[in-house]
Amino acid sequence: MPLHVRAALPQDASAMARILNEIIEIGGTTAHRERFDEARIINYFISPKLGISCFVAVDGEQLLGFQSLDWSDPDWPGDRLPADWGVIATFVDPHAHKRGAGRALFDNTVEAAKKAGVSFIDATIRKENTGGQAFYQGVGFTDYREGPETISKRFAPI
Repeated sequence: MPLHVRAALPQDASAMARILNEIIEIGGTTAHRERFDEARIINYFISPKLGISCFVAVDGEQLLGFQSLDWSDPDWPGDRLPADWGVIATFVDPHAHKRGAGRALFDNTVEAAKKAGVSFIDATIRKENTGGQAFYQGVGFTDYREGPETISKRFAPI
């Protein structure tokens, strides 16, 4: 069965947690430091209060990755974004890179952003995550802000 993308479901939470926890253990590519269990995956990615979409990329029975898009948080303590911006997060199984999951997820996320009326999508990436920076640059994001540990890129889904 070829790679396909669909909305994330609560029953995907275990596989999503496995992927994200492995990325956390490897280190250097995510700001997340604490492991995720199924409940935290559901609350943080699948059904968050500011959620726009969360998609999974699946090849047969194997979940290869997931991508979430949330409205910017008006209560964020750091550099706040405008209310009509979305914030993206992408996680691909480290053993499934270069299989097209990220790009397939992004195509669906862009459509969800358009339907929701998102003006810009923000991707804030750790500086040492050169693969993440290259991915977002490759799908059309451009740099707009730099912090001590991160680079922020944006994309207009229109």
